[in-house]
Amino acid sequence: MANSKRRNRGRKALVTVLIIVAVLIAVVAVVVKVLRDRVSETFGQRSTDEIKAAVVTVGSISTTISGSGTLSQQETTEVTVPSGVAVQSLLMDAEDTVEAGQKIASVSMSSILTAMNAVQSEIDALDEEIADAAKDTVDTYIRSAVKGRVKEIFCAEGDSVLNVMYEHNALIVLSLDGYLAVDLPAGSLTAGDAVSVTMPDEKTLTGKVDAVNDGTATVLISDDQPRVGDTATVSDADGKPIGSGTLYIHQPLAITGYAGTVSRVNAVENRVVSANGILLTLKDTAFTANYETLLSERAEREETFRELLRLYQAGAIFAPISGKVQSVFESESAENEAETWTLAVLAPQEQMIVTAAVDESDILAVSVGQDASVTISSISDDDFAGKVTSIEKTGASSNGVTSYAVEVTLDRTEKMLPNMSATVSVRIEGVDNALLVPEGAVTKTRDSAYVYTAVDESSGELGGMVEVQVGLSGGGYIEITGGLEEGDTVYYQEAAANDFAQFMNGFGGFGNNAGGMPNQGGTNRPSGSGNGSTRPSGNGNGSGSSRRRNGGD
Repeated sequence: MANSKRRNRGRKALVTVLIIVAVLIAVVAVVVKVLRDRVSETFGQRSTDEIKAAVVTVGSISTTISGSGTLSQQETTEVTVPSGVAVQSLLMDAEDTVEAGQKIASVSMSSILTAMNAVQSEIDALDEEIADAAKDTVDTYIRSAVKGRVKEIFCAEGDSVLNVMYEHNALIVLSLDGYLAVDLPAGSLTAGDAVSVTMPDEKTLTGKVDAVNDGTATVLISDDQPRVGDTATVSDADGKPIGSGTLYIHQPLAITGYAGTVSRVNAVENRVVSANGILLTLKDTAFTANYETLLSERAEREETFRELLRLYQAGAIFAPISGKVQSVFESESAENEAETWTLAVLAPQEQMIVTAAVDESDILAVSVGQDASVTISSISDDDFAGKVTSIEKTGASSNGVTSYAVEVTLDRTEKMLPNMSATVSVRIEGVDNALLVPEGAVTKTRDSAYVYTAVDESSGELGGMVEVQVGLSGGGYIEITGGLEEGDTVYYQEAAANDFAQFMNGFGGFGNNAGGMPNQGGTNRPSGSGNGSTRPSGNGNGSGSSRRRNGGD
């Protein structure tokens, strides 16, 4: 009897499930029919006037990085005159244009001779100092000034002393008080506590707490066995682990040097060296720093003497470059202590520079020598050809965005003036002789892209769907790398994408590519690296960068 009841309940439950499934299927069928009717009503009745046709053409398409900035002059050139030389007359004024080699000032010949005599006297005095300094050379031994244990040796035979110093800030490091130290959270430790310290080789050493400051305990162990940089694990007197840290020299002394090459390392790691003990033997120590300094000073005075000699032979001052005279200064007196003084500043007129800010996400794609185009809207809509001549290695951050200055040099035209706003575009990727179609003609899904190659003129429905392979895109065009040939015709409806998305949003948000629903064409969103998005680079002066793609016939 009980079994019969259970079977009856099972049958009823099954019938209920089947009824629910049947109802759901019916509901889904109704929804599908409604969707079909709505789609047909919305998209199937479009007039053929809304359908666009495009022929596959051949053209160039490229990826560019853009940035904005202002025009500036090329680096100016200063016309200098040796100290003590008197200028008799100026043959130029500010704003004048001069040619390279043009005479721009006359000078007093007697003042040149006087200046030459003064410089020669300075050279003679330096020669006497150099002769005395030549008797002194750098010691061929580097010694320890105090007793200590050698814990770190950074140099080896054949190493340059200067190179080692540059890399490590020391040649050798001594431990002076006999201890290595490790810092770790204090826990229950107090100054003076005895602890055990376990080394990486599992050897256990005895240590003590030297001090506790701000919750950090400094534990000392003897420096005669452990190595600097080893990890030490500390336990309290009861064997309870406290923590671990890296060993360092408690009281270090860095041994330094500046000249020579290491010919022998006398020091041995972990051995004690006495005061005045030899640590390193050097070769090629040559002369002292004082000797080298005197030689450098003499070379400078020699160049000044040669400049005076050239000026005496020329009998006048000539423009070193062609350009505009930016500024002119009055003659300096013969008592001026500087080696030279500035007579005029010349600004080259052949080229201009625009410095643009480029976003950190784009800067690695830019390199010196790349072609660039510059647009100066205040002059014309035409592009001016330029080249990347400099890239700043240190960026500037603003509002969490880092940008880098890219300098582009271009030939100057008469209308170009400093501080004019300019936009720079640097081509970083491009294809010539590419097959191109309007971007709106390509419909993309998650895994593919396709176009329509036919249209029913009576119903306005698109057909002849052909799968295509795409490449670069932008400027309203997209590159076709497979599936079409030059001269083929494709058909599309630009408004379809937005209308379809809005339509599907009315049914629970099925649009917007949710659940793998394909995006429709006609949105002019470039694909590939850079995504055609504009990313302003905030540097506080209104300049910025963007990556874009250009396309066209």
